[in-house]
Amino acid sequence: MALLELSAGLALLASVLSALQSLSVEYGLDNGSFLEDREPALTAAVLSIVVSVVVFWALLFARGTSLAGVEALQLAPFALAGLANPAAFRLLYFRSIDRIGARVSAAVVSANPAVAAMLALPLLGEPFTVLTGVGLLCIVGGGALLQLSGTGAGESGDLISEELGAMTPKDLVLPLAAMALLGCSFVLVKIGLNAYSKPLVATAVGQTTALVAFVALFGVSSDSRRRVRIRDRTALLAFVLAGVFVAGNWLAWFSALQFGTVVTVVPLSNVYPLVIVALSYGLARRLPKSPRVLAGITAIVAGATLMQLS
Repeated sequence: MALLELSAGLALLASVLSALQSLSVEYGLDNGSFLEDREPALTAAVLSIVVSVVVFWALLFARGTSLAGVEALQLAPFALAGLANPAAFRLLYFRSIDRIGARVSAAVVSANPAVAAMLALPLLGEPFTVLTGVGLLCIVGGGALLQLSGTGAGESGDLISEELGAMTPKDLVLPLAAMALLGCSFVLVKIGLNAYSKPLVATAVGQTTALVAFVALFGVSSDSRRRVRIRDRTALLAFVLAGVFVAGNWLAWFSALQFGTVVTVVPLSNVYPLVIVALSYGLARRLPKSPRVLAGITAIVAGATLMQLS
């Protein structure tokens, strides 16, 4: 019982930290002062990855993890996954937060298990179960509810409905692309773990590959070097905190799986969009006024959970 309670607490902690990451980035983007030719979302992505690289390699060093005997081919799937997530994913996700806010962005991105499941069918030979089908229907239904919530945003006075009402179809390109990349990266990690089952090493390799990709980009592109430079202390602190939160999220998630079961951990670690919603309403000192918004986000979270449990 004690282990079950510990794993549940760690899984919830992972959700809270994931939510805090998104809100920290949003705070930095909204409250920082930037020149017109700067791209703070790029800065946020790079800084969060730097923090993650430091945390994970420090943890591996502290544990005395050895990479002796590991072949480059075994680490290749993790490196490739790192280019998708966190490199491209965080940049697109943070740009989405800058454009449409953390609440809608997180709700869309949380549907990534649908992409992973569809890819896992042909690539990994995983079965399409009843849970997979029900989860997919929940995600589609949740998305439809959010779309309907946006149509009457002007009358509801609801925080998220107002954000949905101000969106255009073009605004969904960023979170949908981020969602697709995240789902693809999970499949690549799964392929890699089938041959080399050390998730902490896998994560460190992926994060490091992402950092190397950004360093290479800055090495060949003076425009990128200029756009990533910001001096606003509020934004820089918020972006560094986001990196700390996302590293803590991974550590809490791994620890939760170590002490508990997938059935316990996955549902609780998937509720971060609801945590973002709760914190957002609390910080704005407003109450939810749209049942369809809450039902839509809950349906997406439930669907994602069912697909991961299938």
